[in-house]
Amino acid sequence: MSAAPFWRAVLDFFLPAKCPLCGLSSDPSAPDRPCPVCLSQVNFFSSPRCFRCGIGFPSLSDVDHLCSECLTEERHFSRARAVCGYEGAIMEAISRLKYGGVTRLAKPLGNLLAEYQDPEFSLSDNDLVIPVPLHTRRLRERGFNQSLLLARQVSRRRSIPLNFTALHRTRETQPQTQLTGAERRKNVRGAFEVRKAEAIEGKRILLIDDVFTTGATVQECASVLLGAGASEVHVLTLARVT
Repeated sequence: MSAAPFWRAVLDFFLPAKCPLCGLSSDPSAPDRPCPVCLSQVNFFSSPRCFRCGIGFPSLSDVDHLCSECLTEERHFSRARAVCGYEGAIMEAISRLKYGGVTRLAKPLGNLLAEYQDPEFSLSDNDLVIPVPLHTRRLRERGFNQSLLLARQVSRRRSIPLNFTALHRTRETQPQTQLTGAERRKNVRGAFEVRKAEAIEGKRILLIDDVFTTGATVQECASVLLGAGASEVHVLTLARVT
């Protein structure tokens, strides 16, 4: 046995790999992935769903089609997808990352985004990865932008250039948590701008955020990006409120 596998075996014995979500023992060959138990509790989205915004339909006999909102409301993004539902282990992990400052969770959660597969939504078809930005004051308070940490992992894993300076949050908005859909749209209206439009002109953008709730934030971001010259905006979030 060569030296490297020997010392790896020693480390695995004395410091067994832990699942990044639940902290229990996990597969040492995949230290940055949730364990099978945690993954079994995740509601990964699949068809049937809206092929524009990605929301799932309750009937398993349905085929993909436009949902009522996408039929009646303008969507500035071409496609939006979420990896899974905002519940269980994923909801807890996002909360620990976002509000608890457990930034080591960004890598395994970012891996779930980077590994997302959908024949109607190819990550490789994009020219730039852009995270939804935080306002400067919120960024100073939190110390990091969770969407940027996730986007960085997607960029690394999928070899798509990352740009986290082009899209800027111009004003601090009220937390969206307790707002209705209409209030959320009003809250973020005019809250973003593009700096150095030449960086995104003609580019297909993969916009990354942690949670899709009503879509108000990513809608506003997509509108601003298109207005500044982006050719197309696709949205990928880790979780979606259903």
